[in-house]
Amino acid sequence: LMKLSSFKATVICLYIIAGQVFAQPPNKLGDDSSETVFNNARIIVGDGTVIEQGSILVRDGTILGVGPASSLDISDSAINYDVNGKTIIPALVNTHAHLGWEAYGDWGSQYFTEENLTDHLYRHAYYGVGTIISTGSDKEDVANRVKLEQLRGNIGGARYHQSPGMGSPGGGPNPRFTEDPDYWGVNPVADPEQAVRTVRELAGQGYGIAKIWVDSRDERRGAQVKLAPEIYRAVLNTASNYDMRIIAHATTLADHKSLVGFGNRRFIHMPYDTHVDDEYLDMVRENNVYIVPTLGMITKREPYYIPAFQDPFFKDQVPPLVIESLNAGYSTPPTTRSAAAEERSAQMASNLFKLKDHIILGTDAGAVGDYFGYADHVELSLFVRMGMTPSESIVAATSRAAKAFGLDDVGVLRAGKAADFVILDADPLEDISNTREINEVYLRGKRVDREGLSERWTLEN
Repeated sequence: LMKLSSFKATVICLYIIAGQVFAQPPNKLGDDSSETVFNNARIIVGDGTVIEQGSILVRDGTILGVGPASSLDISDSAINYDVNGKTIIPALVNTHAHLGWEAYGDWGSQYFTEENLTDHLYRHAYYGVGTIISTGSDKEDVANRVKLEQLRGNIGGARYHQSPGMGSPGGGPNPRFTEDPDYWGVNPVADPEQAVRTVRELAGQGYGIAKIWVDSRDERRGAQVKLAPEIYRAVLNTASNYDMRIIAHATTLADHKSLVGFGNRRFIHMPYDTHVDDEYLDMVRENNVYIVPTLGMITKREPYYIPAFQDPFFKDQVPPLVIESLNAGYSTPPTTRSAAAEERSAQMASNLFKLKDHIILGTDAGAVGDYFGYADHVELSLFVRMGMTPSESIVAATSRAAKAFGLDDVGVLRAGKAADFVILDADPLEDISNTREINEVYLRGKRVDREGLSERWTLEN
């Protein structure tokens, strides 16, 4: 490990101990085979529809029915929960994060362990995130062991999906990753032939999602260059033969247009360099493109930004020493803003509003100082701040996000879908911040022990 100050070392030790204590899932509550029904709730289905005074019937981790209780075939032995006055939403689906590196007080590849990765899955679950896609930064052997144990039922938390990456040799990911001597996340593709081979290899290993970096920052590094169109065209064409879903990291309007023209349907980041035009909007609509705007990452200098350590909703899951550490390292944004900064903010909001029917949830958490699970609720609030309705924001964070990656069993509350949902004490359609009013989280039909998680993470005795 790198040399740490005594204060920082204490923070890291507390964090790792907390993660290891809860590396295994909470005790299962009840019999998996018994029916459970949640009655009298406002049910936000996830597709834009709402059921008032509805019920959800669950068995074996699957939803058997959703609707008025009188419409459901409920057995006499079913366990009944009256959730009158509550609102139920699907568990959130986060399509872009970087698990394993964050240590809440420090960061780096040395923390990519089974214990830490598992802990991050539970941190998402604590905040009502039921599915997470980790993009282009997962250590394959560690990640595969955790994924296998989750499939076996030995690890709970958010459903874990990996997305290996492809990029220019020496380029691609954020330099924060690539400057770590043990970084492993990118498969270098120097020409179309290598791109074809790499996609085939990844498909053969069972990966259904992969990330590519098409970013001008590579050109600013010297010898590296942005991934060439003929290379990403080869990636996209080959991936289509294997039903592999590609998501492209791209930040300029020209790159977005080129990628859509070659068949890309998923983006990390909106165009940031200019206002989107009608040609691009037509391409997005005609090709049903999905876009992860990662607003939390790019709004940290906005006047409305609230750092995590000042938010009680974040403090539920970290020891006081971590709060002290984050506070000590924080630099307050300037109180005055330039005309250029104002224009960038207006442009960002305008672009998001025009693209709102194609937006999906993703946070970049684990890479840039945004924190697992907590960041998802920040992102939802930013969607609404920039013009989306609360209903549109919830669709973006549930059913549309799941559909973008073919995750057919999550993201919506319907018969036959996974019993992944969040019970809220207040209605997020009235105020999107009410997604923070979490009463209970259920994943795979089982209650997440949020109280136990919080107690272990904060180490309050």
